[in-house]
Amino acid sequence: MADARYFGVAVDYSPSSKYAFKWAVDNVLRAGDVVILLFVNKDSRDGDAADLWGAGGSPVVPFEELSDAVIQRRYQAKADEEISRYAEEAATVKKAKVMAKFYWGDPKEKLVKAVVEIPLDALIMGSRGFGTFKRTLLGSVSNSVVNSVPCPVTVVKLPPNIGSE
Repeated sequence: MADARYFGVAVDYSPSSKYAFKWAVDNVLRAGDVVILLFVNKDSRDGDAADLWGAGGSPVVPFEELSDAVIQRRYQAKADEEISRYAEEAATVKKAKVMAKFYWGDPKEKLVKAVVEIPLDALIMGSRGFGTFKRTLLGSVSNSVVNSVPCPVTVVKLPPNIGSE
């Protein structure tokens, strides 16, 4: 068997990030791969997980551990049936190992940090589909990441028939 490939999937619970995870499971993952779901919480409070884990983020944890409510609170994770379903499919059907890592702060900065520090062979992320005005005003996380990381990045657009955010 070939060496494991390490894929990151940026997940922010939005429809576009969930679709990107589904797309990765359907089109990219194969047996022996490792997929690391990268969660970036923009908000942190004093005394919470961001203080505990610091700038480097949480340890990489097996995704199945996130079904425990205590573990969810520790990482400020949300229970999400759709993400859990895709993780189960990745593990059982594709025979990939599914992990999770949590960061706190600016998604542009933290996703770049994850790619370099883990390190990842490729990153898959959704596109929020901002128009020109919003993209100019708010900046595009995907555009910033694509131009800053040393690995291939696949930006998956949400199909119009699925809906938007």
